[in-house]
Amino acid sequence: MGFVEKFVRQCRKPQGFLGRVVGRAMNAGHSKVRRWGLSYISSESYVSVLDIGCGGGAALRDMASIFPRAKLYGIDYSQDMVLLAKKVNKGLMEKGRIEINQGSVSSLPFADNTFDLVTAFEAYYFWPDLHNDLQEIKRVLLPGGTLLLVNEVYENEKFQERNRKWASWADMHLHTPAGYREFLTAAGYETIEVHESVERNWISALGIKSKLSS
Repeated sequence: MGFVEKFVRQCRKPQGFLGRVVGRAMNAGHSKVRRWGLSYISSESYVSVLDIGCGGGAALRDMASIFPRAKLYGIDYSQDMVLLAKKVNKGLMEKGRIEINQGSVSSLPFADNTFDLVTAFEAYYFWPDLHNDLQEIKRVLLPGGTLLLVNEVYENEKFQERNRKWASWADMHLHTPAGYREFLTAAGYETIEVHESVERNWISALGIKSKLSS
């Protein structure tokens, strides 16, 4: 197994020494796609934000600046990533801006109707039960709250061979833009938007929890 394959396999659940290297690499390497994805949402009104699969914590650090009035929460199911994210955000945690804990998207440790924004960067394709996990996210969103998914790999003909190789190595589930609309609609989200940057192999999707939901 070559180094690239070992690196990609670690993306699913970074652990150990190589996992920590991967976590730091993703903090830096995903910065542009994070900013691109976040450009599609408002930065003025969010006060409670959850990042699922927070990895090495750079997205939380970025969003603390983008959403200056928000309290941010991060969860990851890799204990090594939780420790790295806490190290990266030590100062913000001491100020009470950020909380980070180990947890799973399938059973979020938060009450109903808690967050006005939930984000997931480079994470959804590893979720064990996409439909039910999306509904679990909807449970913790406030009515009218937003889910934002941002990824740098998707079913894109231009990068088909490489993407499928990576998906095989890391057991990733990839979708077309139409597939994003379908699974978000099936999970009960509304006002769905899907944005592509085909030449960079990036995709971003937003869905809103109905304001009539409780």
